[in-house]
Amino acid sequence: MLSVVVVALSSSALTLIVVSLWGHFYFQPKLRRTLEKDMEKQARQAAEVIGESVEAAVKRGLADGLRNLPTREILEETSRSLARSGSEIVGERLGKFFGKKER
Repeated sequence: MLSVVVVALSSSALTLIVVSLWGHFYFQPKLRRTLEKDMEKQARQAAEVIGESVEAAVKRGLADGLRNLPTREILEETSRSLARSGSEIVGERLGKFFGKKER
């Protein structure tokens, strides 16, 4: 009877060892690669969406600036300011998305 219990316990232990080695060396790296690919794809999509929204906001701002500003100097300064603001927004959002710390 004792030998049956010992064989059952050793068989269970061996099964647990084999399954844990399989999970550690095969399944976990495969899962990590899959998750990294998915994260990269989502990051690209987020960058596109952010870029499109910033582009639309800059176009609206520029159109408003054209309608409301009488002089060429003010128009040029506003265009530069809008472009600078748009690039700061994109940089800030991408930094937050990728987890980069602000300086």
